[in-house]
Amino acid sequence: MITKISMKNVASYKDETTLETNKRINLIYGLNGAGKTQISKFLANQKDEKFKDCKVEGLNNKKILVYNQDFINENFYNTDKQQGIFTLSKENTSVKQEIENLQKELEGLQSKLEENEKKLKDRKDKIEEIKEDFKNSIWEIKEKYRDSFRDFFIGKIRKKEDFLDFINSKAKQILSLNKTNQNINLEELKKQYNILTDTTQVKLENINEISNTEFQNIENNSIFNEVIIGNQDSIIANLINQLGNGDWVKEGFDKYIPQDSKICPFCQNETIDQNFRSLLEGYFDETYENKIKEIEELSSKYEDLFSKIPNIEDFYRENILDDKDLEFKKIYAEVALKLEKNIEKIQEKIKEPSKKIELEKTDEYFQNLNNYIKQIQQKIIEFNSKLDNCKNEKEKLEKQFWEFVIFEKREIIEKYNKDENDEESKIQALNKDNESIKNDIQDKENIIKDKQKKVINIQEAVNKINNHLRHLGILNFYIKVQDGEKQEYVIVREGENKPSFKTLSEGEKTLISFLYFLELCQGKKDKNETNSDKIIVIDDPISSLSFNYVYNIAQLIKEIFLRNKDGSYKQIFILTHHLYFFKELIGFREDYKKDIYTFRIRRNENYISHIDIMKEDEILNDYQAYWQILKDYKEGKIHAILIPNAMRNILEYFLGFIQKDTIDIIKKIENEDKEKKFEAFCRYINRESHSFMGNMSDVKEINIDIFFEAFKKVFEYLEHLEHYDIMMTKGNQQ
Repeated sequence: MITKISMKNVASYKDETTLETNKRINLIYGLNGAGKTQISKFLANQKDEKFKDCKVEGLNNKKILVYNQDFINENFYNTDKQQGIFTLSKENTSVKQEIENLQKELEGLQSKLEENEKKLKDRKDKIEEIKEDFKNSIWEIKEKYRDSFRDFFIGKIRKKEDFLDFINSKAKQILSLNKTNQNINLEELKKQYNILTDTTQVKLENINEISNTEFQNIENNSIFNEVIIGNQDSIIANLINQLGNGDWVKEGFDKYIPQDSKICPFCQNETIDQNFRSLLEGYFDETYENKIKEIEELSSKYEDLFSKIPNIEDFYRENILDDKDLEFKKIYAEVALKLEKNIEKIQEKIKEPSKKIELEKTDEYFQNLNNYIKQIQQKIIEFNSKLDNCKNEKEKLEKQFWEFVIFEKREIIEKYNKDENDEESKIQALNKDNESIKNDIQDKENIIKDKQKKVINIQEAVNKINNHLRHLGILNFYIKVQDGEKQEYVIVREGENKPSFKTLSEGEKTLISFLYFLELCQGKKDKNETNSDKIIVIDDPISSLSFNYVYNIAQLIKEIFLRNKDGSYKQIFILTHHLYFFKELIGFREDYKKDIYTFRIRRNENYISHIDIMKEDEILNDYQAYWQILKDYKEGKIHAILIPNAMRNILEYFLGFIQKDTIDIIKKIENEDKEKKFEAFCRYINRESHSFMGNMSDVKEINIDIFFEAFKKVFEYLEHLEHYDIMMTKGNQQ
């Protein structure tokens, strides 16, 4: 196992820098031009004179296999044929004709499978179209209801895809109950939601019923139906009875005859003497007075009871009862009216004690009022209970809300499910047919493989490489055995029989060469070679590849090398400029993470390469990495030549994100740049970085300080200067 690599006096490694490790897996990140390739070249050609000052420790005669551009040139560009990779231990006789016949049958099956795959793609595209239409329709739910029910959307609307999955799940739950409709009132939902989400909401005070027992006792008192008159034994009783004016006499005696007056208030003569006064007092005796006093006390008590009944406003409770409740106002008014009438009647009895009266019975009216109060009190209890169990009540309300929404969208949900199921049925039929074809293909391939093992022992690697190509969706070229005796491969296009490597795209060349390298790591070029422990070095295997393949290549490396601790390869070094690829190799919760060291190669201000250990929290995304270049320059860690390209990449990311046009911003800077000091910056930003780098290889041609000034001015014009300040100070945290 390599424990230390020292680089010195080669290319950009002017000063000695070292990579020290005791790990099985070593991942090395660096921008293009940082110095990654020199490490792979050194490990592949340690005896080369230019690496005389470089060292490697801990190798112990282990074989190093290196994948880099030199490997591709040697094995592919410089020859039309590739050395076969032996994976079997013995040779067998030929049955080529049988294989050729089987190959023709296989080609027919593959053509049919390809035709079915096209149909399958059409069906899947149709499902995606149906899904996209449904997704947009469902998204309207968010637009319509989020403001009124914001909490119910938290965590569900980050992306349309997530919201679609959520709605589908809810629809299955709710519509599976076979309910034909729902009786949920939207306004009531809003009202209850506002109550449960109002942090200032407090519990409501209880409402008590009004007892009418004492009212009833007074109303049933027999004294009101009693004729109250003076002492019938008095000598003036007959006269008063004949005149029928006892109440009138009493009122006049009490109100108009002072204690010491002798003058009659009616005739104004001195007719009132002590004898007459005594006769009147004898008529209106103690018994009479006690009766009147009793009525007056009943009157006072009745009025007092009435006054203690709360005002109607005292019964009002927020969200439960208010002045808009006309039924309650009517019932309350009926009780008050009956009590007021009874008070008038009692006053009438006091004024005319001899007159019989009957108070109105208020039992029924109090009963109506109390029944209504019971209903309100029950609502108050339920309301307060909801506040006490706010979380559970909110969950219930949310369930009701989504039931309401699902039923509202029921028609389009059911149409979507039907359309999707129809397409899925067609897909299932195609898949079933494809499965049968694949089984036939597999049977043919198995027979061919068995027979090929008898023909030549390098076919296994060919099969694996071609399988990888098919899994990657590449069907227009493949690798095959060209010369069985010489154990050579050749890369050909479908339908052709001549070497085709040089006609492939750069990405295709990278793919086929790397797949060949993977098989070489697992096999051997010489059938007489003995097994030996290997150290694998891979330098940017995803260079020139589209992003679609980056993940696949990472997975192959992880499966073959990183997760496999029992292979013949004991250590691996992977160098890359691609952050996504770098992070994908590190993985998430992978068992091998404890076996990884991560490093970073950078150039300092003197354009000298250094190797540093990289901590996991220092691994940035591409955008942050470009900002880090600017900060590294400010700290004297890297060369100025990297700055213009980093600035251009930052602006491409940022302007694309805020949907602004680069040309418009640059024109604005040019128009205000009377001194033309920003001309170089504007020309560079407006041109392709690679095409223009050739004109700026000499850093003396540009003033980096002016570049920084112009770069900052872009963010000023965009009104995003705060973003510039954040990224230049603590961008790693963004």
